[in-house]
Amino acid sequence: MNETQFLQQLIQIDSINPPGNESRMANFLAKRCEAIGMPFEIQRVDNGRSNFLLQIKGKTPKKLFFCGHMDTVSPGEMQWEYPPLSGEIVGNRMYGRGASDMKSGLAAMYLAIESIFLENIIPHHTLVFLATAGEEVDSCGARVFLESHQLADVEAMIIGEPTNGKVVIGHKGALWLDITTYGKTAHGSMPDKGINAIEKMTKVIQLIEKLKLEWIYTTETLGKSSMAVTTIQGGVQTNVIPDSCSITVDIRTVPPQSHQDIFEKLTLHLKQLSQNEPNFSFDLKKRLDRPSIFTDKKSSIIQKALKLNNFKNEECYGVSYYTDAAVLNPNSSIPTLIYGPGDESLAHQPNEWVDIDAYQKSIEFYRKLMLE
Repeated sequence: MNETQFLQQLIQIDSINPPGNESRMANFLAKRCEAIGMPFEIQRVDNGRSNFLLQIKGKTPKKLFFCGHMDTVSPGEMQWEYPPLSGEIVGNRMYGRGASDMKSGLAAMYLAIESIFLENIIPHHTLVFLATAGEEVDSCGARVFLESHQLADVEAMIIGEPTNGKVVIGHKGALWLDITTYGKTAHGSMPDKGINAIEKMTKVIQLIEKLKLEWIYTTETLGKSSMAVTTIQGGVQTNVIPDSCSITVDIRTVPPQSHQDIFEKLTLHLKQLSQNEPNFSFDLKKRLDRPSIFTDKKSSIIQKALKLNNFKNEECYGVSYYTDAAVLNPNSSIPTLIYGPGDESLAHQPNEWVDIDAYQKSIEFYRKLMLE
């Protein structure tokens, strides 16, 4: 099986999350390891869900930690030109869900470490490869991994998410919130007898529109922070005054913004609103909390990545999406490189594809990074 066929088979494994079924991917990788005698570990996460881990001891106990996720998002409702679980090759492109995000990066990291094992090379650093479950929803795999593994001896972390071959030194944080306003039901013909929760929510949305302008923060690499109302639900039918209304808010942050600080300030603003607005009651909860990740471009892992690509020192970038590094390395204490062959603009899109040359180039890049 060549490099292209290997990726093709990974794409053909259904690991759509939910439900994930990442054990299918883990078992596939395990069989390949068994065939060549490379030791591995499968870590159970949940029914049908696993992490996959392998390690090659180096000359020092210091570790280079390579990580990617096995799950993908749904293909969606739109018709694909090529079946999303086919791995079909057209020209120099391989199509399929996960081709860019991020089975190509995962495959390339695995093949790089496998080649070192097969050649009986002892790398300077101990090499760790972790394929996680659940990154696309709740990072359950990364969380389970941390329950039984320490990262204190990790010298650098490499995340194989799609960057289109760019050297990425950080990603934005993500804070998702649920806000609910409460009222009192009444007949639609007698609105004065009730308290309209949707009308109360309009005050909250106006507040968020005001705060997102006040709280905006910009950095050179990661760009601007953002805040957006993304869903709204309320009411049961036309002739009933609604007694509850809920929204979700998607906040993307950049250093040095603090999620706890944002949450506390928003809570304070909502309490002030309840004092000024008659019959206003609310509930505020966190749905997801992923900190931003940032590594200094002077870090040795970033400098090595730039050198291997013949990039200039200023050719470092940031991305808007979050990664498992937000769970594994929440304080950015471990220098982290995000680098992968996939194109981030194709992630979660119909007709997702990866350039096969870029995929093969990334295998060699990861291998050199492991050895040098």
